[in-house]
Amino acid sequence: MAEITVVKDKSELYNVINQKKSEGYLESELAVISRSKLHLDDLHDSQISLIATSGSFSDRMSRLLIGEDGEQAVLTRYDLTDEEIENHKQDILDNKILVVARRDRSSHNEVEENNAAYEELDITHYAAESKGPKA
Repeated sequence: MAEITVVKDKSELYNVINQKKSEGYLESELAVISRSKLHLDDLHDSQISLIATSGSFSDRMSRLLIGEDGEQAVLTRYDLTDEEIENHKQDILDNKILVVARRDRSSHNEVEENNAAYEELDITHYAAESKGPKA
């Protein structure tokens, strides 16, 4: 389940992010949702997801054609009730910023188990085993 904190401005945003990190959340487990794109270079250089519900021009056009709003499309990713979605949707429309903290409970062991780069190989090679010319 996602923990969502509503903040009013960028200075409060940094306080909440630091608080979530002190609670043990990794940057990759945090997302910042706003109505428009946030121009915060230090967050762009981090693993925190920055999501603008306005999206790009093509996103807005496609949503207009299919009747979907950007806020709802983003909020449905977080397993919220309809009432929570409506409340947070209104927060976003009121130009507030949402900080979403969601624990990553998935196992990443499959990468280490199935990637040859992680295998320990003995690559000892002696000249006597070579089939090429000997000097």
